[in-house]
Amino acid sequence: MNYVFDSSSILRAISKDKISALAGNYTLDLARYELGNLIWKRRTLIKDLGRDECKQLIEVIKRTLSIMEILSIKCHEAEIAEISENLNLTFYDASYVFAAKSKSTPLITEDSEIKRKASNYIRILSVEDLI
Repeated sequence: MNYVFDSSSILRAISKDKISALAGNYTLDLARYELGNLIWKRRTLIKDLGRDECKQLIEVIKRTLSIMEILSIKCHEAEIAEISENLNLTFYDASYVFAAKSKSTPLITEDSEIKRKASNYIRILSVEDLI
């Protein structure tokens, strides 16, 4: 079975050294930007990552995303907006929900809000459920 992973679960899999669980599975092109923003936030605002650690983490993310199937939401914006409105989720989060629904596969997320709001709409798991 394949899965759609959001950025929270990609980062969780990386931190748990379970990158192999991501191979051949789906994520959105949006994940690249979300993960980059998380690194920026930790380096610039939280200041818990050094420059070399950031560079290493960026390389790990690049390699990780290269083994995943990257999906685009292009031409599905109206459907995602409807999911966003119906589930009261951000457009970003609704995009992952849409991807999972359209691929008929569970969404893997660590985000408690997505789990709570979308669990009646699609099947939702976390990285721990897979390992």
